[in-house]
Formats: sequence, C-alpha cells, structure tokens
Amino acid sequence: MIERLPLVIDPIRLAEAGGRFQGQLALEQFQRLASGLQQGQVEVEIELGKDDLRIAYLSGRLRTQLALVCQRCLQPLAWPVDVSFALGLVTTDQAADELPESYEPLMVNSSMVLADIIEDELILAVPLVPMHAKAECPAQKLDDDRQGDDTHPFAALGQLKRH
Repeated sequence: MIERLPLVIDPIRLAEAGGRFQGQLALEQFQRLASGLQQGQVEVEIELGKDDLRIAYLSGRLRTQLALVCQRCLQPLAWPVDVSFALGLVTTDQAADELPESYEPLMVNSSMVLADIIEDELILAVPLVPMHAKAECPAQKLDDDRQGDDTHPFAALGQLKRH
C-alpha cells in the first residue's frame, strides 16, 4: 500500500496491476464542494483491481467532517462523513449498463485526476437539505417556545377587514 495519494492515475492500468493508496487531502482544494466553508482533511483509502467477474473497479472509503449550513436555522452544521464506494471502470455506455448493481459506473480516460473522483464522492455524501437533528436545532427550540403563545399573527388583518 502506498502511503501517499498520486495526483493523476491511469485507472485501467492500475486495476490490471492492482493498486492501493492511502493518504489525506485538504478539503480547501475541492472547488465544487464550497471550499470556502471547508477546512481540515479528508482521509482517503483507495483500491483498484479486478473482481472475480474480471470487472475493473476502483473502491474506497472517505472520512472527514464537512462544514454545512443547516437549512432550518441557517446556523453552522458539522456533518460527519464516512462513506464507502465501489466504482466499475468503464469506457462505453454499453459497458456501464452491463455493470452489476454493486458498482456505480465511472467513465475512464487513460489518465484521471484522483482528487476529482474523491470530490465527486464527497459531493454525493452531502444531503440535499442539511439540517440539525430536531432536538439540537436552534430553530426548533424557537418553534417550541412559540407553541405556548396563542397570539395569531394575522389577527390584526381580521380587525381591519371588519371596519
């Protein structure tokens, strides 16, 4: 196992030879992941090879913590990420359609930037609507406090309508 991550890989060649990489990347380098919010490192484990069916694959595991914004209260939200993935290496749409369900297709070129593949997987790990757990969300606490208040926000409009 190589203890540092290469910048560029040839996935098909590495799958033929069998390759393993482990290392860390700075979250700041990922432009599509809203890098202005991100600080810290992502721990990366990558393996390339061929399975029993002779399917070339790239699999791995990513661990980090992302800084997101809760869409309920608009406050910072620390989102732990610990994802595993398995990508089938393909060069045509037909090959992608023929992959077993255990693989997501990855269209490959002779050389690819490894950080781009990692960033794609991190983006997929981000929820569509990130939110704190209800019990932990400051907005939910405000809603709970307002539940005891019986005033109606549009009561004044009712008064105007009567006149």
